[in-house]
Amino acid sequence: MVYSQGNSGSHYNKEGGNRGSNNNFHANAPAPPININIELYEGNDKSKIRLDLFDTQAEKHAKGIIDERKNKINQIRIFYNQFIVLNEKINNSEENFRRQLPYIKMIKARVKYSKGRKNIGDYFENFLLKCVDKVNTLEDFKIICSFFETVVGYATYYDKENNHAQ
Repeated sequence: MVYSQGNSGSHYNKEGGNRGSNNNFHANAPAPPININIELYEGNDKSKIRLDLFDTQAEKHAKGIIDERKNKINQIRIFYNQFIVLNEKINNSEENFRRQLPYIKMIKARVKYSKGRKNIGDYFENFLLKCVDKVNTLEDFKIICSFFETVVGYATYYDKENNHAQ
């Protein structure tokens, strides 16, 4: 149900939110999230890293990130560098990992900020959010760091390949 407010042309939905005077309410709605699937382990066995993680999966995500054409390799490296800095602070210590975990999760806010500034595209945004969500243990973090390193390698390759093709 829509309520009009006087002759100003503004319209309110029944929740009270202003949706402007145009009839194109959904034009500014965010796109549905891209379904990113990252599986670190073979099934539920946390002692076995997936065999395809550092090749097939990494290459697929690198292509998705580069094909989106909104992501500059420099922006990808900025986020990768955040993982490197945190990894250095953790220094393979469980205690340091527990201290740094809130800062790992804070990367999600940085991702949203970068997306809001239109510095990254939907695919890369969802990829990064999924990577951060996968981190629950020190081992998860080490795997995600290696995975992201591999994605950056493939992305650099495909970025250069795309730039030479033009």
